[in-house]
Amino acid sequence: MVGYVTSALYIYSEEGRAYVEEVCENPFDVRVTPLFYENIEGDKAAILTDCKHVVVCGPLAVIKKVMRWAMKYRFSLGFLALPTSLALSRCYGLPKNRPDQISLALRDDPRDLDIVLCNDQILLFKASIGRIPLVDNAENIGLVSMVLKGLREIASLHMLPFKVHTGKENSTQIATAVSGCLIFANPEKSFAAKLIAHDISFSDGMVSTVMVAPKSIFDYLRLMFTTLTGMGANAVSDSTGYIKSSALSIETEIALSIKIDGEDATATPLECRVLPAALKINHGKDLTIGEGQGKPSGEKNITGALPVGKELNKARNKRVPLFTYASEERFKDLFVALRQDASINSTYFVLMVLSTILATVGLYMNSASVIIGAMLLAPLMAPIISMAMSLLRRERAMLRQSFWKIVAGIFLALSTGAIMTLIFPYQPLTNEMQGRLHPTVLDLLVAISAGVAGAYTKSYKEILQSLAGVAIAVALVPPLATAGIGIGRFDLVFFSQAFLLFLTNLIGIILAAAFTFRVLGFSPVVKNKRGLLLVSVFFVLISIPLFIAYQSISEKTAFEKSWKFERFLVNGKYLIVQEADLKRIQKREVLTVEILARDQLNRNDFNEFERKVKKNFSDDLIIRAKMTYIP
Repeated sequence: MVGYVTSALYIYSEEGRAYVEEVCENPFDVRVTPLFYENIEGDKAAILTDCKHVVVCGPLAVIKKVMRWAMKYRFSLGFLALPTSLALSRCYGLPKNRPDQISLALRDDPRDLDIVLCNDQILLFKASIGRIPLVDNAENIGLVSMVLKGLREIASLHMLPFKVHTGKENSTQIATAVSGCLIFANPEKSFAAKLIAHDISFSDGMVSTVMVAPKSIFDYLRLMFTTLTGMGANAVSDSTGYIKSSALSIETEIALSIKIDGEDATATPLECRVLPAALKINHGKDLTIGEGQGKPSGEKNITGALPVGKELNKARNKRVPLFTYASEERFKDLFVALRQDASINSTYFVLMVLSTILATVGLYMNSASVIIGAMLLAPLMAPIISMAMSLLRRERAMLRQSFWKIVAGIFLALSTGAIMTLIFPYQPLTNEMQGRLHPTVLDLLVAISAGVAGAYTKSYKEILQSLAGVAIAVALVPPLATAGIGIGRFDLVFFSQAFLLFLTNLIGIILAAAFTFRVLGFSPVVKNKRGLLLVSVFFVLISIPLFIAYQSISEKTAFEKSWKFERFLVNGKYLIVQEADLKRIQKREVLTVEILARDQLNRNDFNEFERKVKKNFSDDLIIRAKMTYIP
C-alpha cells in the first residue's frame, strides 16, 4: 500500500493561493508548509536545501522554475493543476477533482522523470517549429475553431529546409524539407501525440521528433483525417518522419520561431539534450513508465518518407501543392509501362480479333459469361490509359502511338463484328445487344470511374492485378462488337447507338485517367491544355445525347409505372394492365402489355383497346398483348 510523505512544502503562485488551506489541512497527516513562490527568490531559496518533497501549483513558468530547484536541491515533486492547465493534467495523469490531486501529490511514491532541454529551456510536453495546422494546436481551443483555423493555414504551407543531427556520438545528419516538426518530451495525451504515443516514455533517456512533409494539400488532409479519427495512431505515415534520439539539433536556412509548451520561447538553431532521471515526480497510475528507468533505449530513425536528394530540390522553399508529385522511381516505372502499352505489336491484333469474336458470339448467344470473357481478353484499355498520360504531359510520340493503336483496335473490332454478322444469317436481337443500344449518362459515370481506377491501378504495382476488374467494369469491346453487328446488318441507328456507348467509354476514361495522373503527381502542370480541351469538348457533346437518353428512360419508367393496374372499359368489359413495357425497335415504338380480364375478348374488343391506347401515341405504335383470364 502506498504511503504519504511526512512533511512537504506547498509552493504556490497567486493562482494557487485558493488551495493553501485545503492542502495544509489534508487528511493524510502530512505536515505542509505553504510558501508563496515570489518569496523564494535570491537568498531565501536556501529554505529548499533540507526539503524532501514539494507540491507546486501555478502556471507552467512557475512549475519549470520549481523543477530547476528540484534538480538542484534533489527533492521530489507533486503537482496541483490549475483549471486551465489541461496539458499538465493529461501529461502526468492528474485526477480531475482536487482532493484526489492532493492525495496523489502527497504520496511517497515518486518515479524518475527525464528532463528535456531545448536551447537550455525545460520542455514539459512538446515544442514545435514551422507550421503543422490541425496538429500543433493552442490549448483550450474547440474542435470547430481548430478545424477552421487549420484549414486557413493549410493553404499557405511551405516546405522549409531542415538539417537534423541526431545522437551524441556517431551522429546522423539528415538534410530534408518539412512544413514543420514536433518535439515531444513526455507522453502527453493529446491530438498531436497520437502519431507516436506508443513510443514515448517518461524515462527512456530519449527525445522524440515527428517531422511532417506532406507531398500535397490532399496528402496533408489525409494525414489529419487519419490522426483525428485514430486510424493513423501509433504509426508513422508516408507524410511524416520519426526520430528518437538521446540528443537532437536542428538547423534552418532562416531563423524560425520555436514554441515550447505553447509559448514562443526561442528560435533556431535548436539544441535538444536529455537529462536522464533528473527528477522524481508523483504521477497518475494510468501512465506507462519505461522499463529501463533513466537508461537510453535504442535510437530510431524512420525518415524514408522525407524528401532527400532530387526530391529535396523539388520541395525546398516551395509552397505545398494542391496535388502531390510522384517520386522519380514511380515516374520512371510508370512511363516505361505506358510506352510499352502504346506500342503496336502482333499480340495486340490477335487479342483484339479474338476478344471481338468472343464478344460477338456472346451477344448472339445472349450469354453474359462469354461477354465477360471477351472483356478480360480485350487489350484496348492499355493504350487508352497511355493516351491519357500523353495528353496530360504532351508526350507527342506516345500520343501518336496510342492514338493509332486505338484506331487500329476500333477498325479490327468493327470489321470482325461486321464480317461475323454477314457470315452467319441467324441475326436475332438479343437482350445483351439491346443493353448496349441505349447509352445514358449512367454509362458516362461508369467510364469516369473506370478511368480513375485504371490510372490508379496502373500507377501502383501492388494493385496492378485489379486492372482486369476495371476492364470488366467498363466493357470496351462489347459495344464495338455491337456496332460491328450494326454494320453487318446495314442498320445505321443500330451502329450509331452502340458506337456512341464506346465513344462515351473512351472519352470518359481519357479525361478521368488524365485527372487521376495529375492528382497522383505525375505532371506538375497540365502541359497539353489544348489537347485536353478538345477531349473535353467531345465530352460535353457526347453528354448531351446521353442526358437526353437518360431523361427519356426516366420518362419511360414513369410511364410504365403509371400503367400498372390501369383499368380500361372496352365495350362494357373491364381490362386491367398488370405490366407495360415500351421499347423502340427499328424506328417504331413497341408496347408490350400484360392484361388481366374476366370476360372473353373478341377482335372488336381488341380493336377498341388499341384505339384507346393510340390516343397517346403515334400511329406507328405496335401493341403486343398477353392475356390472362381470371375467374
